[in-house]
Amino acid sequence: MWPFKPNIEKMEKRRNLRGLTKALSHRSEDVSSAAAEALRRIGAPALEPLCEALKDSGWDVVVRRSAAWALGKIGDARAVEPLCEALKDSEVGVRWDAAKALGRIGDARAVEPLCEALKDSEVGVRWVAAKALGRIGDARAVEPLCEALKDNVRDVRRAAAEALGEIGDAWAVEPLCEALKDSDAGVRFSAAEALGEIGDARAVEPLREALKDRDTDFYIPLRFVAEEALQKIGRAGDATV
Repeated sequence: MWPFKPNIEKMEKRRNLRGLTKALSHRSEDVSSAAAEALRRIGAPALEPLCEALKDSGWDVVVRRSAAWALGKIGDARAVEPLCEALKDSEVGVRWDAAKALGRIGDARAVEPLCEALKDSEVGVRWVAAKALGRIGDARAVEPLCEALKDNVRDVRRAAAEALGEIGDAWAVEPLCEALKDSDAGVRFSAAEALGEIGDARAVEPLREALKDRDTDFYIPLRFVAEEALQKIGRAGDATV
């Protein structure tokens, strides 16, 4: 417990990294947020205490979450291994923030740990892991993301489809074509968009079928997205002639 309100501005000026890290656990959200922002601004010199805080289960969960957030904002690849370890933290919030941070950093060393996180028991972690893998864009994630298209939660399936579109690997075409038949309109939408981004001609017939979709559950009808995807595939085909 803090007997007084710490002066974050003074700590930042003095580069009091230990004090700022400790302030992450302050009961006042304003103080803890200010400390996290100060550590982010300090940048690389704050890496060591932030990584230590992330690894130390003795710290309050708020500290570990704030450490993961700040490390993601700093974006230094030296934080990748501690953040990958944090994907195994007992607290779901820490795992969520670690996955998001790894997506921000974009280092390929995080691909396999993030693929494992696609199997996390918590839906939020699976969702953010898919988002992070799309941002990293490594083809090793394609097969696990295709498996995630079968997740029992629609938001995870949507995120997986979006990530596959970002990666753009043709291996995903057939699973994405299957996802055009998903029970959720948002998943079908994301699958159609992803197929347009990949630009593989094998998607033409399934997308033509999707033009017949009249579901109005999503904010943009699937047929509009399917038509745009077909146009993109047509342009991609023209470019290869």
